[in-house]
Amino acid sequence: MLPTMYFIVGLIFVYGVNTKSIQNETVDESKFVTVGMLVNWKRNMTDYITRMIEENSIKKAKRVFFHAKMPTADITYNKNSIVQFTTLVYNEGNHFNPGDSVFVSPVSGVYLFSWTTQSIQGKHVNTELRVDNTVKETLHANLGSAVGRLSVTRVVISKVNANDHVWIQTSGSSSENFFEYGYNCQSSFTGVLLFLT
Repeated sequence: MLPTMYFIVGLIFVYGVNTKSIQNETVDESKFVTVGMLVNWKRNMTDYITRMIEENSIKKAKRVFFHAKMPTADITYNKNSIVQFTTLVYNEGNHFNPGDSVFVSPVSGVYLFSWTTQSIQGKHVNTELRVDNTVKETLHANLGSAVGRLSVTRVVISKVNANDHVWIQTSGSSSENFFEYGYNCQSSFTGVLLFLT
């Protein structure tokens, strides 16, 4: 942007010098650079710079992405409990809070959310994706005694308003939701802004 501004200022200077040179001809006053012209140029440049700053802010707001994992330990959650994803892998835009494991949408748009639960044989996990405390989708994993370990994933595409809160919590149906950690496999939660609305 600065080279462009220097180029424009240089053109105005050269144009002004050329039009003010002494000539034997009649001077065409329409070629002079006037104070009014400079004021207009300043206003236009201010508008241009303001627009560039705003567009850059919008571009930054568009980069929204987070991916967080649960701790490296087996955890059992009661019903209606917010699942804690405390290990941040990515947090572009810094809109996911690992302290309470809640994502706050910076802009209105269409988002993709995905969460994976890892459990083990003889256990179950019932979870929900909530947007401003409204259930958008559920994920149930009920493992039999001979299954071993299993990871299950749900992907949801949802419209979300600016400042909406999004989180994963256990459902109200079971008081023993067992999240297993084993062989470096962890339950996780991911969100990404697809486009603005």
